[in-house]
Amino acid sequence: MGKTCIGCGGTLQNTDPHRPFYTPKNLETEETVYCQRCYRMRHYGKVIPTTLEAEDYRSMVEKIDPDSLIVQVIDLFDIEGSLIPSLRPFARKDNLFIVANKRDLLPEAVKDSKLKHRLNRLLLDEGFRPIRLEMLSAFDARAVDRLVESIAAEAKGRDVYVVGATNVGKSTLINRMLDADGAGPITTFYAPGTTQDFIEIPFEGARLFDTPGLFNRNHYYNLLDAASLKAVRPTRTVKPRNYQLEVNQTLFLGALARLDFLKGLPSSFTIYVSEEVVVHRTKMLNADQYFDRHAFKDLTPPFEGEQTHEFHVDQFPLKDERKTDIVFPGLGFLTVKGMGVIRVYTPKGIRPYQREALI
Repeated sequence: MGKTCIGCGGTLQNTDPHRPFYTPKNLETEETVYCQRCYRMRHYGKVIPTTLEAEDYRSMVEKIDPDSLIVQVIDLFDIEGSLIPSLRPFARKDNLFIVANKRDLLPEAVKDSKLKHRLNRLLLDEGFRPIRLEMLSAFDARAVDRLVESIAAEAKGRDVYVVGATNVGKSTLINRMLDADGAGPITTFYAPGTTQDFIEIPFEGARLFDTPGLFNRNHYYNLLDAASLKAVRPTRTVKPRNYQLEVNQTLFLGALARLDFLKGLPSSFTIYVSEEVVVHRTKMLNADQYFDRHAFKDLTPPFEGEQTHEFHVDQFPLKDERKTDIVFPGLGFLTVKGMGVIRVYTPKGIRPYQREALI
C-alpha cells in the first residue's frame, strides 16, 4: 500500500489531478501529505471535483448507506447523459432526491411546470422514481437556500450523499449549499471508518458526503481542447436559433456536428447550443466542400491548431408531427417537428440520441 492522505486516508497518487487522492507532491519523501482535495477543503473551505470510471463508480455506489438520502444532481442541458444507471438498484422510492441543475441555461419562456412534468416523465422512463425533484441554477442564491431546506426536510436526520456525473455542476452546487447553510469554513471531514471515496462535510446538524463524479465517455467535453471547451459551455441562457430546412439541406454545429435532412417536408429546426458555436446552413451537395474549406476557421469550434476528429454517422427517423429532440451530449440539442429522416455526423466516441422534445 502506498502513502495515504492524512486528511481522508485515501491512497495518494500524483499522476492524474482529476482522479481521487491526487497530490502534486513527491510521494517518495517521508513528508506527511494531504491530497489536493482535502488541502483545498481544509484551507479554502471549497469542494473540488474528482472523477471515477464506470466500474470504480459502481463499487463506490455499493458503499452508500442504504438508509441515507441520495441527492442526484443532473444536468438539464444533458439529462439522459447525466443520469447514472448504476444508482437504480439503490435508489428506492423513499431515498432519492433529484436536483436538475442549470435551469438558467434554458429559455425563461418555458414554464417550470411544463418542464418539470416532462422531466418527471423522462425520469420514470429511465427507471427513476424520486421522492422529490427540484429544478434550479446553482447560481440562484434564493433557489439554493430553498434547496438546503428541502434536502434537510427530506433527510429527516439521515446522512446525505450527493452524487452526479462529471460536468453537471455538482461541486459548484455543494459549495453554494455550504454557503447557504452558514456552516463556515470546512474544518472537519472524513470521520473514522468512512469509505475513502467520500468526503464528509458538516451540514444542517448532520453529515453530507460529497462523492467523485462518474466519468461519462459519451461526452464532447472529453474530446475538446481548452478553447473549444470554453466555447461550448454556455454561460447564459441559450437563445434558440431557428432554421427552416428542406430536403437535401445541411446544418453544421461548428465543426463538431453535422445534420443532413434526407427525407420529409420542409421543417423547422430549432438549435440550442452556446452562442459561441457557429451554426451554418448549406446545401447537402456542397456540404463536404464547405466543411473542408471552413472547418476550424469560420466554422468553429474547434479552432485552428486544435485536434481533428473522424466522424461517425447515425440516422434518425422523424415518425410523426410531434416534436422530437436530437441530443449531442455536452454540446446541446436541436428540436424538430415533422416526418422524415435525418442523418447526423458526430466525432467517433460521441453517440447522439433521440428523445421526445424537452421544450
